[in-house]
Amino acid sequence: MREPLQTIHGPVDDFSQLRELVQLSKKIVVISGAGISVSAGFSTFEDMRKSKQTSFDRSLYSSSKEIICFHSTVRSMSKRLHSDLTEPSPFHKVINELARTRPHFRHYTQNIDCVERLLPDLDAKTIRLHGRVNQARCGICNWICDYKPHLFQGSDSLCCQRCLQRSQARILKGKRSLSTGRLRPNVLLYGEPHPDDKEILETVKNDLRICPELVLIVGTKLGIPGARSIAANFCYAARSVGGASVWINKEEPTWNVKSLCDYVLIGDCNEVIPLDIFKLSN
Repeated sequence: MREPLQTIHGPVDDFSQLRELVQLSKKIVVISGAGISVSAGFSTFEDMRKSKQTSFDRSLYSSSKEIICFHSTVRSMSKRLHSDLTEPSPFHKVINELARTRPHFRHYTQNIDCVERLLPDLDAKTIRLHGRVNQARCGICNWICDYKPHLFQGSDSLCCQRCLQRSQARILKGKRSLSTGRLRPNVLLYGEPHPDDKEILETVKNDLRICPELVLIVGTKLGIPGARSIAANFCYAARSVGGASVWINKEEPTWNVKSLCDYVLIGDCNEVIPLDIFKLSN
């Protein structure tokens, strides 16, 4: 019989039950949001939208002014990512340890900041649900290349070289030319379909077959339906094998998300819980 939901506000001393759960879990899934990157120097999407830096909505491409704001935001994030001063947050380091020590581990993140690239074990096991600021993608053929900030200074964007090559090859054969796409930051905007949906769903299915024993939902309100659906499936899977799901965020979950969780920890993910509980005992 399952114990009732535990909601914990702020740091407390006794995490023995949760510590034991973490130590025994060999199959772990983490679903993260912007809350884990704030201490690494990155703003949350919500903060950026409130400050009107950019809307992150698909409609922004209908306005030159909004395109310029969007490009400026992505350039700033890219600059921050490549700065020598950028350090992964304490929680990033914790889940990197989980990635290194657990035989079955996966990190699904809604973040686009790519802080995980500074932690190779974590980076190798991270699925990015909303894209990444260190890449550009063609809007027509989905060709991906490295993001180069100087190419995205104004509202214009570079033509896709792959589209151009394919079109030119057809012209040389006497065939009609093809439409040429333009590069844009490889960031999923609100209201857009994900170009990598099939690959992501296949990874989710594989991880569900393995069946996690512990699910950590960290630094996110799960406001995006796709991420919320993924989290729900993993939480149900963990319960089916006697595992548990843990919510760690500054805000309480909505009622429909709270029903998925066995522990609800309210506070900064770097402070509300002793991070050493995630390390394997000697």
